[in-house]
Amino acid sequence: MPAVLPALGLPVLGALADELFGAGLGWLYATCAVLGAAMAALVATRRGWWWIVSGAPVVTLTVACAVDYLARGDQYRGAGLATQGLKLVSGQFWPMTAALAAALLAVAVRTRRTRKAHHG
Repeated sequence: MPAVLPALGLPVLGALADELFGAGLGWLYATCAVLGAAMAALVATRRGWWWIVSGAPVVTLTVACAVDYLARGDQYRGAGLATQGLKLVSGQFWPMTAALAAALLAVAVRTRRTRKAHHG
């Protein structure tokens, strides 16, 4: 499985589900973003780890911005652009941090398993 599928697919699915069934981005989106980053790091090649780890916060924020704008585009007009943008970015701090931590943890687990396999 290409690493891009869980990295992008899970956050998009979580965000869409939260928007359809809730009142905005919530715990389902955050959980999917974290799981997507971890799964992407688990299936990525060693050379792809850098892109997964550095991209996890960017993907998390980008998906959140896109889905929130599609759901509430009218609130992003005029002065609302700065207000809504700031609320969105500040609200995504913990999901971005958790996605980064999950990707780093997955890389550490894979590195440890590889070392154990080589050392017997």
